[in-house]
Amino acid sequence: MWRGKYGDPVPLFGPLPGMRESAVVAYEFALPERFEPWPGRTRLERVFVLTDVGVGFTQPCWRSATDSAGRVTPGLDVATGGGESWYVDLLEVTDHGSAIIARDLYADVIVPVDGRHQRMLDLDDFADAIEHGTMPAAVAVDGLRRWQRFLDRHLHRDRDPRHGWSDFPPAAIAPLAALPTPLGPIVTWQG
Repeated sequence: MWRGKYGDPVPLFGPLPGMRESAVVAYEFALPERFEPWPGRTRLERVFVLTDVGVGFTQPCWRSATDSAGRVTPGLDVATGGGESWYVDLLEVTDHGSAIIARDLYADVIVPVDGRHQRMLDLDDFADAIEHGTMPAAVAVDGLRRWQRFLDRHLHRDRDPRHGWSDFPPAAIAPLAALPTPLGPIVTWQG
């Protein structure tokens, strides 16, 4: 598994250890020490990718992160003391069988599991990439169509979603979520 943002130069971050079950991939990487994990968790982040839809998602393992200037950024759910919300990324996935490349296409959604509303993020970055010509229109159009397919299949199948999520977290990840960690040699992100 290799990962990066759309338009990032090669080399991307990887190879990362992972496992595949049909159209679902799970991979892992460790966060550097500047990330404080949630109690009872490590800095090992497991990410799931639905290769057929082109989305990746994780329950971030970190409670806070400190940058080189000493500024602290809180993670998801700090106010609720949880660490259980999901962070979902729109991706461009290139599947070469034994090697998969996932490039972030900017659009994200935070999906809390405690009844709070989901929150869309970074649509402005998505628009900026199109406007500045760093993301071709064909990539953007394909990404938006797949994003809507993901939202409809997994978050809100009906126009009035009163009965909970359609399929979130997707049932298809269960076999890979149950695997013990680590999935292979631990690779630490340097960002």
